[in-house]
Amino acid sequence: MLVVDTREQSALFLSKPPKGLLFVRDTLIAGDYSVKGFEDSIAIERKGLNDFYGSIGNGRERFKRELLRLKGYSWAALVIEATEEHVISANTMYSAMHPESIKGTLVSICIRYRLPIYFAKDRDAAQNWILRHLVKCFLLKRGGEL
Repeated sequence: MLVVDTREQSALFLSKPPKGLLFVRDTLIAGDYSVKGFEDSIAIERKGLNDFYGSIGNGRERFKRELLRLKGYSWAALVIEATEEHVISANTMYSAMHPESIKGTLVSICIRYRLPIYFAKDRDAAQNWILRHLVKCFLLKRGGEL
């Protein structure tokens, strides 16, 4: 069963859940999506483009605390709903951050917090990636391999 954080704004899976998918809304310690029974060891944090820019800008300290919690998990990841090129371009509509600063932040997230980052071209791609990875994590965790 998939767990969707109650604080997740515009949550995936709610409007068109994949056939046979069971999910519940619950408050997660870290991340936006997890698997029932493994909420404290498997999680995925999802960010839209505006939210990501806000998280690495004015909300940086809060975001770092979230990433630090995720670092302690057996497996965690960050999904950004935008292409990598779009994120790095730092379109002035969203952010005044320099592209090199954004690149450095992305690398830092991967290395410091041991978080893979997936750039989803749209909501469907994000939803599919999250579901595939949470199912695999669940199977590995249940089998004692994670």
